[in-house]
Amino acid sequence: MTAPEPPEYLEFLAPYPLLVQEQHRAARQKLATLLPECVEVIWDATQTVVTGWGFGDKTKDSFLGIAAYPKHVTLIFMYGVRLDDPERRLRGEGNQVRNLRLAGLETLDDPYVQKLIQQSVATAPTPTGDPTPRILVKQMAGPKRRPNQS
Repeated sequence: MTAPEPPEYLEFLAPYPLLVQEQHRAARQKLATLLPECVEVIWDATQTVVTGWGFGDKTKDSFLGIAAYPKHVTLIFMYGVRLDDPERRLRGEGNQVRNLRLAGLETLDDPYVQKLIQQSVATAPTPTGDPTPRILVKQMAGPKRRPNQS
């Protein structure tokens, strides 16, 4: 099943290099297939475009996401500090979030990464918002920092 791509989502990604756009879109499709019971929230944030998944429609319900940056796409584990990561692949020094830069779509097919995603689902917070699976699009107010398109 292919997840629909809201027009706003494609607009949000437009300033990014084509490779980043393609990788974000492909990763989003892959994760949407893995997480059909989740609410998907697409954010046009200040410094990045983020797609997050959770069991409710509130920001704090999200447990997994992908973010577009000018040169790469990152897989974000909102509660990554809780995950068993013996190979120490996850990056981050904070008290909650961990991330993993995608080398390509094959990163999501890696059995180790699949286990991290499964753990993330298993340790997801109890939803505080509406749990009906759907796609929401949100745009933060204010100026955006986007890659220069020369």
